[in-house]
Amino acid sequence: MKTKKNKAVLENRRGWEYYYHFSLLLTAIIAILYGVFWAPQSVDYKGIIQKNVLGVISIEKMMGNQHAYKIDTAQGRFYAVCDSAIGYQSKVEAMTIVNEKGLIEKVIITKQGETPVFFERLTNQKYFDGFQGLAIKEPIYLGGAYGYSGYLGSIKTNNYIDTVTGSTVSSHAVAEAVNKGNSYLSGQFFNTQWANPYDLFQLSWKDMAMIAMFLIAFASAFIKKLVKIRLAFLLVSVVVLGFLVNQFVTGSLLLSAITLQIPRITNLKWYVLMAGSLGFIILLGKNLYCAWICPFGAVQEILNKAAGFKSLNISQKTIKILRLVAPTILWVALLLGTLLGDYGTLDYQPFGALFLFKSVWLMWLMLPIFLFMSLFISRFYCKFFCPVGFIYNLLNRWRNKEVRIWKQRLDRLKRKKKEKQETLSSHS
Repeated sequence: MKTKKNKAVLENRRGWEYYYHFSLLLTAIIAILYGVFWAPQSVDYKGIIQKNVLGVISIEKMMGNQHAYKIDTAQGRFYAVCDSAIGYQSKVEAMTIVNEKGLIEKVIITKQGETPVFFERLTNQKYFDGFQGLAIKEPIYLGGAYGYSGYLGSIKTNNYIDTVTGSTVSSHAVAEAVNKGNSYLSGQFFNTQWANPYDLFQLSWKDMAMIAMFLIAFASAFIKKLVKIRLAFLLVSVVVLGFLVNQFVTGSLLLSAITLQIPRITNLKWYVLMAGSLGFIILLGKNLYCAWICPFGAVQEILNKAAGFKSLNISQKTIKILRLVAPTILWVALLLGTLLGDYGTLDYQPFGALFLFKSVWLMWLMLPIFLFMSLFISRFYCKFFCPVGFIYNLLNRWRNKEVRIWKQRLDRLKRKKKEKQETLSSHS
């Protein structure tokens, strides 16, 4: 009995790693709450109008919660409206300035927290200039965005703008925000009503491919024979999710979910990715996303298998220290993001460099190191650096621990109930 008690004490003893993780978690939560509720600063909408419209005489804000304004100038009347949509990892708010003929003069971004390296593409490729001269009396469609709401497709109209390759989600968010604002102005000042195509659900082959992959991974928890095709499945993930669909869970994406920056159901891929990966943990108690779906994890494992090198022997002490790297880097990125007001600091993962050929300079330096080390240590990046893997494995352990505690409590209640029934029957 004494031995069992000592064993339980040893198992429950919490080392310094526990307290280190706890301090990181606590301060990270405080940073996120500060970033969401206290850090945001109000936008000087009238000041933005003054900078972007020449000869302003007066600016009148319209009644209601909508940021909409009537602007009188020496050249005539203009209108300005702000609206927003969810991009890849944040809410993107756009101000649209319209002339008295109902044509767009300018589109200005007033708020956004997208990954800088991708959002900068919109400016560099003059995406915003493409809105100039488009009419607000009908929807502005988005060319080159198959599977997204608002997709131009075969619709016959000149009122469209082409998406920026590699930044489709951010392009879509801007176009959606502009259309929402235009719909308001069109009805208020130009007596025109139209159905917003960005409210329509689109199902593409990319969505169906993602759903199929998640279903197969889910089935692997019940059909053990599927393990035999796992390596081939990982190769499919690299091609489909990595290079064709360009969808993967990142630290930025998790932060958007935590801070409730959640897109509408028209962005089905976001829901498949987040609900699927977290659903594996909640329903099955298994981190199947990292094991079966993640394209970068798949690349590392395939390289390791193909190389066939002997695995490096690393001491347990070194492994313990290396396992602190992922939460530490994530913590630093979160705090920097809060202090700078820009969570682009979370964009330190190698997905963009490998699959989109666009990333920060540091990741271009680290990518070959991660891939080289994976030849000798399977999933080297996943084990020691990946913030998503760290968070998902942590959630998985918490989930399974709570389930075990719940089952133990249930067993105790059943035993007590049985003992009570036996006592009553013996007295009778």
